[in-house]
Amino acid sequence: MLSDEERGRVRDAVAKAEADLSAEIVPCVYAQSSPYPEALWAGAGAAVSLSCAALFLTDVFLPIWLPLSTLILWVPGAGLVGAGLGRWCKPLKRFLIGRRRMEESVSRRAKEIFFDIGVARTGARSGVLIFASLLERRVVVLADEAVRSQVKSEAWDAAAAAMTAAAAEGRVADGLVAAVEKVAQALREAGLSGQGGGELGDEPLTGDGR
Repeated sequence: MLSDEERGRVRDAVAKAEADLSAEIVPCVYAQSSPYPEALWAGAGAAVSLSCAALFLTDVFLPIWLPLSTLILWVPGAGLVGAGLGRWCKPLKRFLIGRRRMEESVSRRAKEIFFDIGVARTGARSGVLIFASLLERRVVVLADEAVRSQVKSEAWDAAAAAMTAAAAEGRVADGLVAAVEKVAQALREAGLSGQGGGELGDEPLTGDGR
């Protein structure tokens, strides 16, 4: 997902941002936030339904003189194709999953990471997680209580927009760097300047979400 060179650029951006901040910034990018097994089954079901409808319409309007034992093989074949498309074709997968399910999955995964890696356990309670999930094309910024008390949630919109725009063009590392810079800018504007403890490190986190 990120090459060594790209990881280095993101790491340098975090170190530079935190040099004059009392907050800890953690960039994180996942391929997807959930395995979404329902996309595979929905794709298979839709393909089977369409193949059955096609066989029926063909028999009614354009009869094909082939034995039923041959024609019926089209149905499981179509199911396999549909399952593959539901598993690997990202636009179709997003359509089959649905916006609400994706939003719930991204939000849940971001919260899990926030607590699992210790963003919520820094000494000053000043951790900020930038979580991007590529399949869903969504970005969540979560901040601990010391930051939330001084920065409104709307301040993260610029970071989310920068990451989303860059990732849509395949520039994931550029998006993370831009998001880190936007978050740092919002923190400075809120008066959170100072020297952080470096408790969480500067390395970007990645995962496949499966």
